[in-house]
Amino acid sequence: MARTTAVRRTNSFYWLLLTPALLFLTAFLVAPFIMLIALSFREVDSLLNVLPTYTLNQYIQVFTTGAYMTTIRSTLGVALLTTVICIVLAYPAAYLLVRTEKPGIRTFFYILLISPLLTSVVIRTFAWIVILAQNGLLNAVLLKLHLIDQPLSLLWSMKAVIIAYVQVMLPFAVLPIATSMGDIQPKLRQASMSLGAGRIRTFFRVTLPLTLPGMLSGAAIVFSLAAGSYITPLLVGGRLQPLLPLAIYQQAVQVFNMPFAAALSVTLLLLVGIVVALIGWISKRWEARLHD
Repeated sequence: MARTTAVRRTNSFYWLLLTPALLFLTAFLVAPFIMLIALSFREVDSLLNVLPTYTLNQYIQVFTTGAYMTTIRSTLGVALLTTVICIVLAYPAAYLLVRTEKPGIRTFFYILLISPLLTSVVIRTFAWIVILAQNGLLNAVLLKLHLIDQPLSLLWSMKAVIIAYVQVMLPFAVLPIATSMGDIQPKLRQASMSLGAGRIRTFFRVTLPLTLPGMLSGAAIVFSLAAGSYITPLLVGGRLQPLLPLAIYQQAVQVFNMPFAAALSVTLLLLVGIVVALIGWISKRWEARLHD
């Protein structure tokens, strides 16, 4: 009886510690999200004033207008391509971080990886404008090396958006993969090679399967960030790129159609949530398979 009372007091103490965080999340996350959903169902008049009545017209317009369906496909496609490129580039970088034996060099690599996160994304994006502009650094180098005859048109395109996305979000893919690699016992690789498997077969049969959860975690983070990023595509791609964050900004700030902007926001959130939930389901199934 006394033990049960002590457990209850301990649980009450833990909930008391959680109360400030729960109140903060409720006030600044849950409540605004509920208000956003409610706003997305509101009607507007001819002057785009919000009416007290509710309707599904905003969502019908999103999913029946060809331009917005193209925007949705483009947003998901760019986010998926960015995720794939980041994972492909992050894997060897994570391998180098984990397998470097000297602590000083490993620390230097971690600082080199994390240091871009300490710089504002706006500054890094402006740096890409300097690099990719027609009179920028990249074109100047290519022209000086006589690899091109005239400057390439790289800026204000989806290619520039993807390049900037990859540079901004690569650390978010490297760190989960490096964590998964660091958790692998060296004896597993040694046992595989002692049983006759070479380095390549050991990688595909031991290392890669054990690091897949880290890859999926990194993919979920990168996909979420890429699908919802606004400032990077605006600065290097231009406001006319068919991406949902830019469309949301246009409807909210330029057109002042708040219910439609809310509907686009909820649509983007649901699409990203579905993809992240799918990645999480795959990760759980894979981990369960590893433990069987």
